[in-house]
Amino acid sequence: MIKIITLCSFLATNAYALNLPQTNLSESLQEQKQGNEFLQIIWNTDRVVGDVETQVYLKKIGHELSTFSEDPSKHFDFLMLNDNSINAFAGPYGYIGVHTGMLLSSESESELAGVLSHEMSHVTQNHLSRFSEKTDKQTYLMVAGMIAAALVDNTNASQAIAASTVAGTAQQNINFTREHEWEADRIGIKMLSKTGFDPSGMAHFFEKLKDDPNAQEFLRSHPLSINRVSDAMQRSSRLTGDYREDSFEYQTIKAKLYYHQNKRIKLNKDLSVTLYMQAYEALEAQKYTLAKGYIKQLLEQNQSEPSYILAGRVYSKLGQLELAQQHFSKVIQTESGVYYAAKAYLENRQTQQGIQLLRRYLKQNSGTYQSHKLLSSLYVDTGSLDRAHIHNAKALASQGKLDQAIDRYERAKSTTHSQDLFDVINVEIERLEQRIDLYKELL
Repeated sequence: MIKIITLCSFLATNAYALNLPQTNLSESLQEQKQGNEFLQIIWNTDRVVGDVETQVYLKKIGHELSTFSEDPSKHFDFLMLNDNSINAFAGPYGYIGVHTGMLLSSESESELAGVLSHEMSHVTQNHLSRFSEKTDKQTYLMVAGMIAAALVDNTNASQAIAASTVAGTAQQNINFTREHEWEADRIGIKMLSKTGFDPSGMAHFFEKLKDDPNAQEFLRSHPLSINRVSDAMQRSSRLTGDYREDSFEYQTIKAKLYYHQNKRIKLNKDLSVTLYMQAYEALEAQKYTLAKGYIKQLLEQNQSEPSYILAGRVYSKLGQLELAQQHFSKVIQTESGVYYAAKAYLENRQTQQGIQLLRRYLKQNSGTYQSHKLLSSLYVDTGSLDRAHIHNAKALASQGKLDQAIDRYERAKSTTHSQDLFDVINVEIERLEQRIDLYKELL
């Protein structure tokens, strides 16, 4: 079916602890509360793409665009959802969702960036909140309910579907106005140009959507006219420059999504992409020696982050940990590189080194849901259940599930034998409880 949502990277860590994100002055507490509720419903659909490289890539492109947005201080976060329909969505508190069908239908990275910049412009111009002020304050929950209803296969999936009971009348009420769409186009095109993407990417993508049956949900909430496409084309044609080519990350992520959807790889005019996918397909089939052969050819053609990560994953499966870590060391400054390097240590029974690596990264960076879950697994492997519970709590908080995160912290308190860690956990529980109390006051 259709729809889109978000993921939030909470928690910057200090020592063992994780801190809630700093309150962004551009958003009200009401917007943060709405975003948190929206986020929970989305995660409950079980459609969030779990591939770390895909999520990190989407966040990287989004945050790069946000630097050149109308309001760089706005909170943004980005989430890829597993759905074949062509759709993208801007939710409260800057949560931007992209369907896998949207990425697969794009023909260039500039088209993907064009859709992101358009949705982000809805956020910086406060289109969703401005519309909600004129209608129902709970419009954002109607949106989330419909998204859940469309994404969840099981019609009895209670909580995720509950909010969708108002979907019948809400659909026509959540549409952005034509004025909003023109404004988002204009601002998004400027954002694309400043970031180095081809500003015509947005117009080209929208032009393709008009007759595509898989894009009906997007078109329903984003009214598209011939005049609007023409205007976007004219605006982008007035901007010139040497625009960036498609990154290898974009090409390989798109190729992996195609593989998982069609159970086969698609030959690419770029030999490096084909070699990458041949190695990836062999890795998925547990044919590690075959994958190694493709990896050697790939690295002769391409030395990029996706290539080094895939090489490290293959050598880890072959039990050649030292060689795997040599490849990961080339990309150890990125979350994807750190994640797979730590996972390789876990696979090869050197858990403590994996903990040191991932923990160091998460002390300086908020990290994805997947990274906190992996660190939790690493701690379980060493018997450190208190720390395992702590990182499970962080993972839950990143999904907006604050009550469940508190429950995990309580488990950590009951398990730990460290007074220092006990005190740190108490501080984090108090912070979450304070945030929940503030949200309740808004009711």
